[in-house]
Amino acid sequence: MSITGFVRRSWFSCVAATVVMTFVVNVPSVAVATPTRPHAPAPAVANGPLGRIAQLGSLASNREREQADEQARRDLAAQRLVSTHLVENAALAQADLLGRIAIQTQSAYRAARARVGALASAYYRDAGDPTALLRMLQSRSAVEYGYRQKMVATVGERESKAVKAADRTRREAARAAQNAGNETERLHGVIQDLEVEIPKRNARIAELQVGVSRARYWLARWQSIASGVDTPIMSRSILGPDELTQWFVATRRRGARITVPMSDLARAYIEEGQAAQVRGDIAFAQSILETASFYFPDGGQLAPTDNNFAGMDACDSCPRGTPFPDARTGVRAQMQQLRVYADARLTNSQLTPAAVNPKLDQHSLKGQVTTWNGLTHTWATADAYGDRILEIYEQILGWLTDRAQI
Repeated sequence: MSITGFVRRSWFSCVAATVVMTFVVNVPSVAVATPTRPHAPAPAVANGPLGRIAQLGSLASNREREQADEQARRDLAAQRLVSTHLVENAALAQADLLGRIAIQTQSAYRAARARVGALASAYYRDAGDPTALLRMLQSRSAVEYGYRQKMVATVGERESKAVKAADRTRREAARAAQNAGNETERLHGVIQDLEVEIPKRNARIAELQVGVSRARYWLARWQSIASGVDTPIMSRSILGPDELTQWFVATRRRGARITVPMSDLARAYIEEGQAAQVRGDIAFAQSILETASFYFPDGGQLAPTDNNFAGMDACDSCPRGTPFPDARTGVRAQMQQLRVYADARLTNSQLTPAAVNPKLDQHSLKGQVTTWNGLTHTWATADAYGDRILEIYEQILGWLTDRAQI
């Protein structure tokens, strides 16, 4: 039968399906590189894409709320910084003014004390001899002398009060200047704290944004298979070749018996899937099912050197499946046949690279299978064939998700 024919499950295909499902479900634990940034272990996840979607959606929403709260606190700190700068500038001006007043009152106090000192010195000098002031106020009579003497006493009392008043003013000005200085220091400390706080909050916001982006990234990956087996065959791949290779190397108990390195084969699935407009990453999971993890158990209709990774033409009435000259061609044939199953309007002329099967667009099932579920009893006779493909793909995606720094 040509590869355009109705493909049936051979003995090899049925055995491979049973072996691979047991093999995939019971994969051993594998050590992986320690993440560069520690993160809390993910909570238990309900089975299937919907459980993962709920968990990742909740994680992303929580981080978005935390990010919004952090941004609000950052914005408040920025507002406080601006207003505190304004208050500090006013306080500095006030402190400068009060400082000058304190200096002036100190000078006035010293001058008042000097005047009182000079008056006292002049009054009591030389044991009661006429003072300079008395000489200046020299009296012509006893009455006048008494009057003049009283004036001197009054002047002295007034000057003493002036000294006391100047002292009070000096002390008050000094306290006001000190308080103003303390306030400017306090405000400067607030500014310094805010200038440290704001960059820290910006860093936390950036960290949360990365976390949100990662959660949304992996959420989108799981949402691509939210429909389960009803996921469309025609779509773009979500996983990359390096991820497929990483999963395979880390989880398979035995190596693949293929004609090229696994990294090259995985790259062929993604590139040929893109060329055929089908999900090459899920087709990779289909081949895991078909080939018992690319091991090709002995006794089947296909050998590792056939480069046939999807049981193409391996049917009950066929002597063997179709061989392909190299791994890339085998993958291309698989991708193109998936395309014709899903696309009723496909013509060979639309395919680049050219169709491996020149009669591909005449396939009897052309356009009749648009989802992976539709491959059950069409691509293969096994029950739940499409379900098994998606189960394997979910295991791949789950393994990668559990090891991602989300």
